[in-house]
Amino acid sequence: MTTASRAAPATSELEVSLAAVERAIATLGQALAQPDIAAVEAASGALHDTMRAAMGQFAQVARGGTLPSALRTRFALANAQVAAQREALFRATSLVEQNLEILIPRPLAETSVYGAAGTSQRGPGRMLAAS
Repeated sequence: MTTASRAAPATSELEVSLAAVERAIATLGQALAQPDIAAVEAASGALHDTMRAAMGQFAQVARGGTLPSALRTRFALANAQVAAQREALFRATSLVEQNLEILIPRPLAETSVYGAAGTSQRGPGRMLAAS
């Protein structure tokens, strides 16, 4: 019942896939260091596609339980690098948003609790009974 298309990838194929993921991670890291949004988007798209292909291959091997420990370690390291890049990007985005809020504050009418917009944001409130 096992066909060539359903057979688990060989270790050499996994190494090639993992090396492609590692290159894509490095490319994205370099793109994030540059002020070129298009390069970041292209690199992140390439990483996404490369990781999707590698995950398919690794899932086939994992079902058989024969993933070599060296590849498992490299795969875990690649996963950690992606998580670190995601965290760094999140922190940078938060910092930019905070700086923009300081440099370009919202008009008082949008942020006031006691204004017309404030009532829709906080809801009807509730009454407390005195005892």
